[in-house]
Amino acid sequence: MKQNKYKQFIFLTTGIIILFGGCRTTRRTASVALSEMNKEERIEAIQNQSVSFNTLSSSLRFSFKSKKKNSNASANALLRIVKDRIIQLSVRIPFLGTEVAKISIMPDQIIIIDRMNKRYVSEPIQKLKETAFFDFDYYGLQALFTNQLFIAGKPSITPADYKTFRRSDDKFYSKLNNTDSQGINYVFTGDYTNRIIQTEMYKDKSKADVNWLYKDFGLTSNNLSFPMQMTMELTVPTDLITLNLSLNNVDIDTDFNLDTTIPKGYQQVEMQQIIKMIQSLK
Repeated sequence: MKQNKYKQFIFLTTGIIILFGGCRTTRRTASVALSEMNKEERIEAIQNQSVSFNTLSSSLRFSFKSKKKNSNASANALLRIVKDRIIQLSVRIPFLGTEVAKISIMPDQIIIIDRMNKRYVSEPIQKLKETAFFDFDYYGLQALFTNQLFIAGKPSITPADYKTFRRSDDKFYSKLNNTDSQGINYVFTGDYTNRIIQTEMYKDKSKADVNWLYKDFGLTSNNLSFPMQMTMELTVPTDLITLNLSLNNVDIDTDFNLDTTIPKGYQQVEMQQIIKMIQSLK
């Protein structure tokens, strides 16, 4: 049962695989040693490297693989975020650009519109917290998509929170660890640039482990450094699920309007029906 709940967490937090749908940690080669800093200085340096934004948008290409089912799928999408208000993904048909699905995640609600089958899901986030193994958290998801340090359940980190992190360093990597009220561990790995290159989440690695990896840092529209490649790896005893995101033209603080209107005539379905559909795909 917990394995399925871990899967639910990933399907919900990544959202974009709704249409298609021990621990493995990727090692990186580093040639530049870390500068010496104490814990507070390291956290402050990482915070200073994160992108400050009110809105963020990017076109992207994503691909999804399941080792167990030997299956994969890919599609185009448009990611738009209004900080602390909404994360929206519009999944589109390649070349035509027609929207086939839209996922809107807000601090208190998630709406999924399936245009291909004319149905939708609209559920409170609190309901997801009751069914998912992880304490589903909008702010944590926002931080994962935007390469930020976070504490589960908190909209932002203040200097007063620095003491809650534990730190361990080797020559090339610095790791900051925090644990939430459920005993879920969050491990943030940074390199000599003081950018987060991996966020790992787990409670019992023998049952499930999530790695969110960042690479190919490029420049946003306002010349800030941002990862143009993100990979989510979910390792469970029976499968390895991989989601790759390739971003293009990351725009910061541009104006746009986000529509969460549910079209007339669409059938409302339960989230469990969508999850079962994903799990049945070959």
